[in-house]
Amino acid sequence: MGSFNPPHMAHLRTLEMAKDFLVQQSQRVIGGVMSPVHNDYKKYKKTLIDYQDRRAMVELATQNTWIKCSVWEGKQNSWTPTRQTLEALQEQARVEHNEPNLVAKLVCGADLLESFSVPDLWKWEDIDKILGNHGVLLCRRQGSNPDQFIFKHDLCYKHRSNIKIIYEPVNNDVSSTVLRTLAARNCSLRFLTTDSVCDYISERKLYCPDQ
Repeated sequence: MGSFNPPHMAHLRTLEMAKDFLVQQSQRVIGGVMSPVHNDYKKYKKTLIDYQDRRAMVELATQNTWIKCSVWEGKQNSWTPTRQTLEALQEQARVEHNEPNLVAKLVCGADLLESFSVPDLWKWEDIDKILGNHGVLLCRRQGSNPDQFIFKHDLCYKHRSNIKIIYEPVNNDVSSTVLRTLAARNCSLRFLTTDSVCDYISERKLYCPDQ
């Protein structure tokens, strides 16, 4: 789950890396999910564009892949905390695949993990449940030190065996912020996200200064 404002290759690559990691640990992977956040999240992220556009771009980015776009968050009456979304998607997957013991894991960058220490951003109970009941597959970000953060954060240290750090051999620093800036400067987004997403952004003039 995330804003995907817009989705880019690093989002897809992170899920691919997480899949490889789990398979190498002899775990079965049923699927991957990208879940665009509700429009209400705009109160936390001023640059967030409309949910329908973000959903359309995620669907375009994931077509013909093993990853799918979830619409559960967007259909709620308001923004839902990550823990609640994880639990809902896990229950959906358990029913869909008839797998009562299936576990939905949170795949994210080190920056999200480090946000656990931001005052009033996360409920302590939610962090405990996410780490304890689901677990995190963590992709390193340039300049981050997740090992040190895990050691210093009480709940992360408590659940350290449930936090798996994925190492990407190919450095990729692309971000949604970079794509939005390029779009605002009328620069090409090719090869930073899928062609279908590039076309969607261009056709609708998303992220332009007058939006």
